[in-house]
Amino acid sequence: MNRVLVATMMTVTMVGGTLVPSIAASAAKKTGYSRAQKWTSGLNHDKYRVKNVKGKTYKMAGTTKNVRLKTNHYLKNYKKNKWVRTGITQIKHKGDWMVYYYMKPITKKKHTGGWVKLTDMRPVKTYKADKYHTADFDTWYRTLNKTQRKNYSEWSQNGALNGDGEPSQITKDYLN
Repeated sequence: MNRVLVATMMTVTMVGGTLVPSIAASAAKKTGYSRAQKWTSGLNHDKYRVKNVKGKTYKMAGTTKNVRLKTNHYLKNYKKNKWVRTGITQIKHKGDWMVYYYMKPITKKKHTGGWVKLTDMRPVKTYKADKYHTADFDTWYRTLNKTQRKNYSEWSQNGALNGDGEPSQITKDYLN
């Protein structure tokens, strides 16, 4: 009886010793997403509408070097709602940077907000560049290529907001 008990204990120890490290390794799996600093205070709370009905809002968890994005809303269900921007961050996925806004719906108070790609939303008011004014940030950022977005991300690490509470812009010549 003791031999059977000892053999069973050894088997359980061996199986447990091989399963536990594999479970821990899968828990620390890299997501491929990393992010820059989040800015949530001092922002102008601009109003937005849904542009991409296939877009999603996300909850963000994890460290800055290994961010997990979990879908919490589908934008197709909020086509007629107005949203307000209350936060900004930049997320890197497979080497490409994109600006994400933290958006809260204005017209449906019971729903929580989430992080949304800048390209999935459109501002209610946009300003194109002319001789005397710069374009609004959303219009400006959409015109940047991958290299310029990467350079912008590196540049904006020191501060992403200008004095008006908008995300900062710089000349494209500097980003090339």
